[in-house]
Amino acid sequence: MKLTMPELAPKQALWLLVIAVPLIILDQVTKQWALGLQGQEAITVIPGFWEFVYVENRGSLWGFGGTFSELYKLVVLRGFSTLVTLVVLALVFVRTPHRLYPVIYAFIIAGAAGNLIDRFAYGFVIDFIFWHLGDLYHHPVFNIADAAIVVAIGLVILDTFFLRERKNGQVAA
Repeated sequence: MKLTMPELAPKQALWLLVIAVPLIILDQVTKQWALGLQGQEAITVIPGFWEFVYVENRGSLWGFGGTFSELYKLVVLRGFSTLVTLVVLALVFVRTPHRLYPVIYAFIIAGAAGNLIDRFAYGFVIDFIFWHLGDLYHHPVFNIADAAIVVAIGLVILDTFFLRERKNGQVAA
């Protein structure tokens, strides 16, 4: 098997300017606003469904690992997250046959960068969006950066199951 250098596609990086940069700014602006909620009662947007509440997420996804050691948090939550963000950032500049992937990468970078900024600035991530169905279901509190990552996952699913060309009953690569 012959290894070749990937073809670079700097125009794909425009998605960083169009998607990632505005999302990172929106994420950070809304988190600054959420800091004002610290010690306050929740702000109800839709009764029984949507509130704004200040939460310090000291773990990873939905607070997992929040009680782990500071070394774990430093290595995994800051170090590994930074490495993954840099790898995805590099992927933005590599040509991909899938047109949607630079957009997906931009959403991932926006989400990862938004939360990394918090981790380095505060040692935790600021979450403030709380969705629930009365007392029946409580979704973990999240932020704009988390939502960007969920959008990226949704786009991957959309691309995988609905957008890629199908040849002979199989998905074309």
